[in-house]
Amino acid sequence: MRNPNLPADDQPPSELSASDRALRRQLDASLTQRFEHQCDPFLKELLSLCDWYVTTYTHVVTLVIACPDMTTNWQMLHHVAYVGTPMEQFSQDAKIRIYPPIGTGEPFEIRVDELSIYQE
Repeated sequence: MRNPNLPADDQPPSELSASDRALRRQLDASLTQRFEHQCDPFLKELLSLCDWYVTTYTHVVTLVIACPDMTTNWQMLHHVAYVGTPMEQFSQDAKIRIYPPIGTGEPFEIRVDELSIYQE
């Protein structure tokens, strides 16, 4: 993000270099591994039904979950507060984005600090 208050020399590059992209991939892989280590067996089983990863692409730590079918999507949405518990270790601004099957709707996104409204 560019800051108009900074001189040009202090601005971030407009494009990431190959080494910057490699470092971001390493960071994302490390965050994914750390998240997985925090998951209990039930959560690991639930996530195993989907494609998922942790990313910093949007400059916010985000757990991205792609559900293969509507039943799994419903399970993820039903347990979103439980899924978010391990994300609290990263930041209160961390997010969870749950994608339904392709062509069946829009993704659901929530910040970790908003999860308390979904707790049972």
